[in-house]
Amino acid sequence: MKADLHMHSTYSDGGYDPLELVEKCARGGLTVIALTDHDTTGGLEAAQKQARKHGIRFVPGIELSTRAKGGRSVDILGYNFRPEDEAFQETIAYYRSMRKGRMEEMIQKCQSAGMDIEWSDILPHVTGHTYSRPHMAKALVDKGYAKTVKDAFDKYIGYGRPVYVPKKEELTPEEAISVLQKAGGIAVVAHPVFYDIDDQIEEWAKDAGLDGVEVYHRDHSEKAIERFSSLCDKIERESGRKMLRTGGSDFHHESFGREGEELGITKLPNEHAEQFLERL
Repeated sequence: MKADLHMHSTYSDGGYDPLELVEKCARGGLTVIALTDHDTTGGLEAAQKQARKHGIRFVPGIELSTRAKGGRSVDILGYNFRPEDEAFQETIAYYRSMRKGRMEEMIQKCQSAGMDIEWSDILPHVTGHTYSRPHMAKALVDKGYAKTVKDAFDKYIGYGRPVYVPKKEELTPEEAISVLQKAGGIAVVAHPVFYDIDDQIEEWAKDAGLDGVEVYHRDHSEKAIERFSSLCDKIERESGRKMLRTGGSDFHHESFGREGEELGITKLPNEHAEQFLERL
């Protein structure tokens, strides 16, 4: 089994449309995949149909943006929910509208800094349902303000950079877990090495029903993998709840220039992939 449970398409901030992405998965020998676009389910149907043609096990997924205590931005991965659930779709549609407002602010910041960036520069890169920083990065590259997407992040739109705008209103992790589970899904905290809030992850597992942790991620060193595996062990001992250990490449596109940006690069051990599939 070769599983990758975290990847993005052009429906959010990825570089390949769902059909192209699944074709890359097939060529890479992946046998279990999940499409986890940000705050949208728009690409799931096409990806699932294409995966079926290749005999790939497809798991409906999503990555929800949340804001934890202390203002920390935390992503929650959702799997195997009902995409047609009305309350779920209403929730993610509202937060997609927040993304559009954020993009408007970034455009205004560009203009205030003397950069000629308009909505017309952004829209050609938005083929899906959400507005994300890579769309702005591509516009900055097109207009000659940056050499690459990574360069645009480093100079302008990365955290603390001149054009960066924090997300405004967001779900809390507890709300994200609840909305996913009410739609029949499971909730997993994404790439926890970015947050350093292990105590809060314990709280979400014990009090809000968090189902698992993305232990295996392209940015997780062996030390980080051991750390979050141990965290899952601790939660299981203290709460009696079984925690899933998931993993994925968090793939967007090779040209983004981020270290480890390679589809299927994160090797999720078979035992944990099997436990994940059993839970589904």
